[in-house]
Amino acid sequence: MLQDAIWADGERLASDDAYRDIAVRFVTASLQGWAYCRDNVEACRDIVVAKGSKLGNSHQLWQMNEINKLIWPAPNGVGFIDQAAWDRTAEIAQNTPNLEGATVITAPPSADTFTNDIVTEALAALDALGVDTTGADFTPTDVTLEEGGA
Repeated sequence: MLQDAIWADGERLASDDAYRDIAVRFVTASLQGWAYCRDNVEACRDIVVAKGSKLGNSHQLWQMNEINKLIWPAPNGVGFIDQAAWDRTAEIAQNTPNLEGATVITAPPSADTFTNDIVTEALAALDALGVDTTGADFTPTDVTLEEGGA
């Protein structure tokens, strides 16, 4: 089930070039960050720990490694929404009640609920920069959790 998304105003994306430019640059930078953390897992751990993480080095490294395993490899390019995964997510969100019987959504999403247009532009920009956007050769790092996460 897909979990994270970036939301934007579809009408503004279609009618406001400056708004669309910001969206493309934001997604490009975000995906570039994920590629950086794939290739520099310890450096990303260090950034988070230095910013005051309550988790220790080994736990933060383990967490970054686990996130990377969820993202990579990305055969269609990082951030690209696969239609089958989208359909599965919508079905679960619409048909799986919580303990009170409510569901996340109550009707099928419209056909224009998601688009890969912005991410496709971002992937092209990253490809032009020489950033590996598929991570086909990704292998997780070995992490030894230390007691207390140190």
